[in-house]
Amino acid sequence: MALHEQDFTDLILLPNGRGLLKGVPGHDQQLVPVRNDDADELKGLPGALESSFLSSIPSACEASSGVRRHPDTIRFEHCDVRYRVAAFDNVDSGRTWFLRRLADAVPSLDSIGLPEQLVTWLSAVEQSQGLVLISGPQASGKTWTAAALIAARLRLYGGHGVTFENPVEMPLTGPHGEHGYCFQTEILGEHELAAHIERAHRYGSPNVIHIGEIRSKYAATEALRVSLGSSRQMVVATIHGLDAVAALDRLLTWARELEGEAASRNLENSLLAVIHQDLVSVNGKRTLRCPEFLLVPFKDEFKGIRAKLKDGNLGDLRNDIREQRNRVNFRGLEGFLK
Repeated sequence: MALHEQDFTDLILLPNGRGLLKGVPGHDQQLVPVRNDDADELKGLPGALESSFLSSIPSACEASSGVRRHPDTIRFEHCDVRYRVAAFDNVDSGRTWFLRRLADAVPSLDSIGLPEQLVTWLSAVEQSQGLVLISGPQASGKTWTAAALIAARLRLYGGHGVTFENPVEMPLTGPHGEHGYCFQTEILGEHELAAHIERAHRYGSPNVIHIGEIRSKYAATEALRVSLGSSRQMVVATIHGLDAVAALDRLLTWARELEGEAASRNLENSLLAVIHQDLVSVNGKRTLRCPEFLLVPFKDEFKGIRAKLKDGNLGDLRNDIREQRNRVNFRGLEGFLK
């Protein structure tokens, strides 16, 4: 089996040309050397990656290849596999390339491993507005979940979605169902978000907006601002966090850098859900685990949770998170859907 046909999440290309694989089934986070039989597939790859950071038209291998220029990361196709690529310059040994494998297709929301009741709730017509924040550590499948949710809602309810990513990772562009369509935008940096989002609204009011990974005060602020803009618009974003409360705290801390205390009010009035997840190895297979979530429908009975968001009492939300998890385990989420 050729290298590009094998199952892995990351390819690390060392300065000496050797390759290491991460996310190989059965090896969890261990690094597995690329087999000698597959070494030929790596030949010429360092040069192609190098030129792709200097030129917009590199050549990856004899198979069809493509690249999109970006100052920090690039999208790169090598032997029919798409990657997100970043470079690391070691002081002594030279340049190492980190290639994160990208998906060939968007998975269905009910196939990725979220609790069935949570999938039902996220897919319900009532969840038509507010911010859905998907948190987790690195390589926890956050972008998969975000893309699956966007595709599911466009397929179910139609309308159009717009994404702002750095770089684009999931293949969302195109039709979803009979009446839905998604447009993807690759931005140079999060400081461009405000202008891009304003421009998107001039072309029609998107039913779903996806802000790729929140990594700065600019993205945090715009995620909250745009979530307040319409009662018929869901905003989906991802963020790193050790748990749901830590993710909210990170979002709020960044947003306060630009908005001050108004950031807390924006969070109070915009948050729809926080979904915290991770990928764990079960019997040698990567499996999505969702230990925490916080659902905040726009209903009077959730004013208590919104008051905690407004006052910045995020630690107090842990009780609400436990209560909702117990509700799923023992009674379901029927009350949330009424």
